[in-house]
Amino acid sequence: MMPKNNKPDGVSNALILLWISLGVGVLNSIINFSNSVDLAQGYGSGFVIFVTLFTLVFMAFFIYMIGQGKNWARITFLVLFIIGIPFSVLPAIVLLVTNPISAMFSAGITILQLIALIFLFQKSSSDWFHSMKK
Repeated sequence: MMPKNNKPDGVSNALILLWISLGVGVLNSIINFSNSVDLAQGYGSGFVIFVTLFTLVFMAFFIYMIGQGKNWARITFLVLFIIGIPFSVLPAIVLLVTNPISAMFSAGITILQLIALIFLFQKSSSDWFHSMKK
């Protein structure tokens, strides 16, 4: 059994990728702000800023909890990722036409998160998460 303090490389690498994806998400939100306000149809920039900040803080919370060895956070992140995929297809197509740079950032975020999830569900990572419960 793995000691609680020693995160496996897979978990450490996943955390790095997830923090990078969050940083890219911040950059992408800034780049795509005016499009987001247009899509919010009458809610205004305050609403867009609130939703964006809430989303970023929500993601940071999950990344932090994953780093603390919380298995529920790892599983919830996977479920949210899977649920989000179908809802991201149409916006990705729209972004390809309206803002190709933002589309590339969005695709990059998805790829980084997918790779991180693969790391988080490797055997050594799973063993570590299970050891953290004890």
